[in-house]
Amino acid sequence: MTEHAARPGISLLRRIIVGVIIAAFGLAAVLGIIVLLGGSLGETAFRVLATTAVIGAFSVGVLCCAALVGRRAHVFGMVGVLVTVLSAALVVWNIWVDSHEQWELVFKLVWTAVAVSSAFAVASLLLLLSSRQRPAVRVGLWITLALIALLLALTLYMTWAREIPWDDFARMYGIVAILAALGAIVVPVMSLLMPDRHAAIVIPPVLAEQLAAAARARGITVEELVAPVLASPDPVVVTDETA
Repeated sequence: MTEHAARPGISLLRRIIVGVIIAAFGLAAVLGIIVLLGGSLGETAFRVLATTAVIGAFSVGVLCCAALVGRRAHVFGMVGVLVTVLSAALVVWNIWVDSHEQWELVFKLVWTAVAVSSAFAVASLLLLLSSRQRPAVRVGLWITLALIALLLALTLYMTWAREIPWDDFARMYGIVAILAALGAIVVPVMSLLMPDRHAAIVIPPVLAEQLAAAARARGITVEELVAPVLASPDPVVVTDETA
């Protein structure tokens, strides 16, 4: 039984998330266009445009995290969606609330929200490959995820620490960032160049007879009968226990 079959509400949940994103960004975009077509661009107009840009940028992050809904790393994806939505709300709140007296704290909070949301988005896209069986792909995936987590930790440390040995820190930060970016590019390419090898499946005689009988009853061949299952992104695996 697949994950999709085990979670009948996953497809609906994904549609709801995408629908909310489209509605929110659509509303922000309409307001932005109205502002641009209106009178002079004052402070309120710039805030509306900034809000539109923020909602659009964070919507991409939400979509990246939502791609995991119904898959193996489902919980991570949902946490990412929640974190990204809260981060977007924090940034929008700071756009509309005057807090010049605490600008340093505001900057740190906004930068933290952006860093965490970006890390969740990239990690979610990489975790789409978590079901791959090739050792090289799996090892590369987990190393890259570890580098992303380390890069996030270094970013938060750089944001909140009072004193930083900048020379050594900058060198280490740059190395980790380069390796994380390299892994984020190489691992998906490896997954395309090194597809999983599927072991041959031995169909029990009883199951073969059942498939042949079902095909004859529909007036089609066995190949045509099982074609929709084989074409599914998450095929149902039939074992001796379920047959």
